[in-house]
Amino acid sequence: MNAREWLDPHAPRWDVALLGAPISRASISPSAAHTTPAAFREALQRFSTYDGDHGIELSGLSLRDLGDLDGDDDGVPAAHARIQQACRDAAAQGAPVVVVGGDNSLTLPAMMGCSGGALADGWGLLTFDTHHDVRDPALYGGSRNGTPVRELIDAGLPGRRVAQIGLNGFANAREHHDWAQAHGVHMRRASQVRAAGMTSVLDSALSVLERSGVTQVYADVDFDVLDRAFAPACPASLPGGLSPVDLQEAAYVLGTAAGVRALDLTEVDAQADVAAVTLRAMCAVFLSFCAGVSHRLRLQDEAVE
Repeated sequence: MNAREWLDPHAPRWDVALLGAPISRASISPSAAHTTPAAFREALQRFSTYDGDHGIELSGLSLRDLGDLDGDDDGVPAAHARIQQACRDAAAQGAPVVVVGGDNSLTLPAMMGCSGGALADGWGLLTFDTHHDVRDPALYGGSRNGTPVRELIDAGLPGRRVAQIGLNGFANAREHHDWAQAHGVHMRRASQVRAAGMTSVLDSALSVLERSGVTQVYADVDFDVLDRAFAPACPASLPGGLSPVDLQEAAYVLGTAAGVRALDLTEVDAQADVAAVTLRAMCAVFLSFCAGVSHRLRLQDEAVE
């Protein structure tokens, strides 16, 4: 079975929910990211459902493909409202939710939906991003793909419950770094991942979130965190970023963690891709997360027995 065939739009119960958010109007850089959810599903045909690295067969994991929401032709606020409601409905089933974008502005409504708006109730945000995403929305006429972290903090998410991995040199304005630092955001740079390895850096970030009172994690993967050689479909990717292996490793670990409630995959413009390099990285990260969830559920079943 290839991974595309594994997606089930009719699963009566599910261990993971998949939702497409085809939006791109909030992108600061011109983007056709709204074309990516459909292209992502097609690219899954190149993958099997067997994770040989961990000995996990995904066909035993029930995945409900909830399909794609309407796009943002009627404007960003309307699209965000749909994303928030859909994520709230999906999260109510209790299984992890994966949202495939679409531009990174979706992180705001998706996390609001998954948390039911109760951001201060033990929720934390973990981002994999070359940018802080703390631009002032007032300067851009509202939510954009560079504003979601700031908007979530302004909406009540304590800054000390935000951790960022993969920040890249020359990618952020000093004022954005200073704003994040002043609000207690925990920062882990791409250079730290290269020096210490992803597992060490991720463990450190998850530990600091836990000490800050986080019991439920929303994880955001902006694929411009990858080195530009691996992410030609990301308008803002730069040299010196992470490798796909780094993200796959992180996704698997996040899948195994009981507190991780949602994951989004954003900022890939399928029309700008080269030889499906970025799309396939996106698929590999998604499947690695699902393999981690499968491992999580197996451990839970063994504990019950």
